[in-house]
Amino acid sequence: MIKISVNETVLEIEESTTISKLLTKIKSPSEGIAFAINNKIIAKELWDAYDFNSNDQVLIIQATQGG
Repeated sequence: MIKISVNETVLEIEESTTISKLLTKIKSPSEGIAFAINNKIIAKELWDAYDFNSNDQVLIIQATQGG
């Protein structure tokens, strides 16, 4: 198990957790979001292959509509 920070909340996850699995675990939608790890945006096509490292800082940004 490793610890990562997701939007400033510390989570403990399996080392083999992918971004897609993390989104399912935290019940986050996978559409309309941007995903950054350590201030670097991760392209959606890489979400099933990315491996987290201990102490990664994750930021999930949800797109919203407004005017």
